[in-house]
Amino acid sequence: MKQLMISPVEMTREVMMDLEARGLIIRLCPNHEQFDAPKGETTWQLMYEPKEDYGPHRLISIRVNREAFAGFGTNPDNEEFWCIGDADTQPMYLAIALIDKETLNDRIQSDTLSESDFVMLRVRYNDPEVSFFVMRAEVPHGEAIVDHGRPPAAFYVTENRDLPLELTDFGNYNLTVRE
Repeated sequence: MKQLMISPVEMTREVMMDLEARGLIIRLCPNHEQFDAPKGETTWQLMYEPKEDYGPHRLISIRVNREAFAGFGTNPDNEEFWCIGDADTQPMYLAIALIDKETLNDRIQSDTLSESDFVMLRVRYNDPEVSFFVMRAEVPHGEAIVDHGRPPAAFYVTENRDLPLELTDFGNYNLTVRE
């Protein structure tokens, strides 16, 4: 088994802006959406619409208490991450592939996958600049913790009720958080 030891980075405004520029996420933060609202009116702007094929939207609470990235994969539609949580829980990490799922699968098969194909975010809770975002459809990602003997990490996701998860078969690779 080949260990991909990925060093985590802090969820900073700059890191999240870079992920957005790469088309992997949509940031939900103060002063992000700038559009006109004439005096005396309330206006709105569509961020995205979910695909109807996967059912109506729902809000789920997620508890993460595993060190393996066993749930790493892709969803065929967007999902919103709300990293509202308690900093005194297990440290949680969000691994995001910086390559699309086809390239990821090709590199796994050709034995050319490397640490530089991922960003490992140390999840930051309750920060309006970084803790709320949309994971775009088909972006490979997954969560795990590093066990420090604390209660499980938690966060919220809104997604379509029937949204499937296509797990990534890492073959001979194993993603690991480098602490």
